[in-house]
This record gives sequence, structure tokens and C-alpha cells, in this order.
Amino acid sequence: MSKQINPDIAEYFKKTDIFAPCGEELLREVLEKYAEIKVFQKGETVFSKENFKPCICVILEGTAIVRKGVTVISRLEKYSVYGAAFLYNDISVFQNTVTALSPLKAAVLSKDGMDIILKNDSAAALAYIKYLSHRVTFLNDKIEGYTAQSAEEKLMRYLKKSSENQGSQCEIQVSMKELSQILDISRASLYRVLDSLEQSGKIRRENKKIFIL
Repeated sequence: MSKQINPDIAEYFKKTDIFAPCGEELLREVLEKYAEIKVFQKGETVFSKENFKPCICVILEGTAIVRKGVTVISRLEKYSVYGAAFLYNDISVFQNTVTALSPLKAAVLSKDGMDIILKNDSAAALAYIKYLSHRVTFLNDKIEGYTAQSAEEKLMRYLKKSSENQGSQCEIQVSMKELSQILDISRASLYRVLDSLEQSGKIRRENKKIFIL
């Protein structure tokens, strides 16, 4: 369901890496003309190969999960951006499925609106390129994780990557089912590896927090 755009929605865009350097006046003008608010219920499909058009989506409230088939790619939360990597390419079929994990509100900016921002704001254009570069690194890390030889290597790679900005601490933001899908291992293997790593003194667990020792 779509709702009329609120001018204050620019504040949410300004909290993202792509739009943070964008001129506020230009951003507000573009959002007013080219953006809309969409609301989804828990479990509802946000994007899929049957329902997608080039756009950039900014999560305003709630969480969603991105899957390719049964594999979990990423989790979207407040201020997360989605769709930027698909905005300018020749792929005719959208590859992923985005599903709301809770009641979800998102602002959707059309490609026409993004065209105007990139043509008129060089700082925003550079931020967009930087964002895409980070996405390439993210996907490369995913590939390395999938090609790791053992479940322990996959899990430790994931924990170290997740804790990069938290020191030695990693707080798991997904369920064990979702984590097993991210790592492409069974839940039974995941629990065994967690127990083994803790018993060997490599990690310490406190609820959803894991400390790398």
C-alpha cells in the first residue's frame, strides 16, 4: 500500500551513506516528486522477480530479509538502503526476494528521481559509487565464506566480519535458522560448531552476543 510522501522523509535519506552528502534542497524536491511511501505487513513480499522495478528503497521502520532462493543474503533494518545495485544494469529479471520480517514502512525513490540527483550533485554521485564498491567487497566476502572448507571456518569468518566495528564482540542479529542459511550449513552443524568453538576457548557466548577470544 502506498502513502503520500512527507517532506520530512528527507531526514531518513540523509542518514544513509548514499544520500548523506546530498544537498537537502535538491533531495527534498526530488523526493516530493519521485518518491512514495509503501507499507507492508509481516511476511509480505516487498520485492521479487515478479514484482520489481528499478528504484532505491530506504527502510523507515521495521526489518526485512533478502534471499536468493533459500540462501539468506542480508538483513535490512531502519536506514538500510536496497535496490541501488540493480538501478543501472541490463539484467531483465530481478534475482532476489525481499520479505518483511515485521510490519514495514519504506520510502521508494524511482530511477528517474535518482537520475536527477546523480546529474546535479557530484557529492551524492561519489557516495553512490563508494556504496557500490562496498557492495562488491561485501559480495566477495560472501563468496569467500561459501567456499570456506569447513563449517568452523565459515562461522569464524562470519563472526570476525560482523565484529569489525565492535572490537571482539559480535551480536548476532539473525536467528540460528537464518544464520545456518547464510553460512550454507545445517542448523545441527551450526550448533555443534558453536559448542566446539566455545569449549576450545575461541569464543564466549552471552545470549545473542559472541565474544571472539
